Parts: sequence; structure tokens; C-alpha cells
Amino acid sequence: MNEPEPPTPDRATEPWRFVPTLEQHLPAGAVAEPVLELSQPRQRSVVVLAAVLRSGSEHVELERWTFEQNPDGESLRMVEGGTAIVRLRPGSRHPQLAELRRAVAAPRAVLTRPMGLPADEPKAALDQLAAALGILHDGGAEPRARVQAAATVVRALDDTVLLERDATWEVAAALDPVPSEIEIQRLSDRRAKAIIERPGGAATLELQRKTGGWAVSSADVPKQANDEPAMPETATLDASGDL
Repeated sequence: MNEPEPPTPDRATEPWRFVPTLEQHLPAGAVAEPVLELSQPRQRSVVVLAAVLRSGSEHVELERWTFEQNPDGESLRMVEGGTAIVRLRPGSRHPQLAELRRAVAAPRAVLTRPMGLPADEPKAALDQLAAALGILHDGGAEPRARVQAAATVVRALDDTVLLERDATWEVAAALDPVPSEIEIQRLSDRRAKAIIERPGGAATLELQRKTGGWAVSSADVPKQANDEPAMPETATLDASGDL
């Protein structure tokens, strides 16, 4: 089966403002791709969430970088860099993730967060997501391709899955390795359900059509024997995002 190429983020068409600042502070040999920028003018602070692959590291991480606006109003000073705050694989939930989620939802925050994969049909969006997950998890792939794949994965998840439930790794369990068959049920023009047969049982993903395309809005993925124990914040989601 020929796998589709995941869409590659194009910085020329993305409204990223703080890429030069981020790259200025990256350690030697690291590559990064922004997935979220949050500016809080009243606090004179900027938060960048970026997919980062550091030199010698096996895994791409979703890292939070925090900056403060200098008194000149033109430059930024790094306050904290490189905190892996959103999970791309099973592990402990970061205690500061709730803080990031509240900051994203705060009034007067200026948020840049592309969401949705540009596909006409939900099946095509899931194919793109599965292809991106394959590249993300391929230790032999070119580093830049891996962080761009991570950016595609983040774009394919809505805030409930990415930030509230921290369930990126559950979606990955449903789609990597690439399923041989995905059953799509159209619920409306803007909503769909995908049923994916896996060795441990069928996984269900719900999708919604956002401004930027289709995004996964909930995940029900059977736990495998080697998965982490179920926890309230990563428990099964229903269609509304409730536990």
C-alpha cells in the first residue's frame, strides 16, 4: 500500500513570529519546528511550544520555551527553555501541562496554533496522520523530517486531545503501524468516526472539521499489556471529550 506523504509545514505561509528567537537559544545540533505560539501582552511574556530533536537524542519532544519581553520592547529574554511538557509517547503526565492549557484559554492571549489537516475527506486526513507518525517514530529518518512530522501530528489533534487529555500517544497507538483498513462513518458534514481494528481490539477516533481541515477530537483506544496503567487524565474519551 502506497502511503501518502504527510503535509510539510511551510514557514513562509505560517504566521510564526518567534522562530528566530527560538532557534537562537537551541542547543548545538538541535532542530525544532514550532507548533504553538502564545503571547500574553499584559504579562509581557511569550510561550513557544515546539517539536524539538536534540543532538544524540532518540526521541522528538514537545518542549515549552518561555520568554519575557525586554524593557526595550523589541527583544525577548529566555526565562525557561526546553521543558518537555506534552507527551508523544506513554509516560507520566507533566504537572505543568494544566498551566499551559489555562494560559492558552486565558482572555487577551494571542494564540497561533494551526489545527486540522488539509484533506477533503477524514480518511485522507488519517492517512496523512499515520504517515507523519511513521516518520516521527523512525529513528533513521532525517531530523528535520521528524520534527516536521511531529508538527503535522500536533496539527491533526484538537486541544481536547493534545492539551486537556494529553493523549497524543493513544492516537499513535491506533495508527502506528499503519492500519490495513479504516472504517469511516460520516456523522455529519463536519463530524466523522473512524473504527480501526487493532490486535488488542477496535480503536475509535472521532474527527471534526476545523478551519484548517480535519482534526481528531476524541480517542477510544484499547490498552495493551505494555501500556501504562489507565489514569483519570488519560482515560477513554467519549465524543464530547468527557471521561
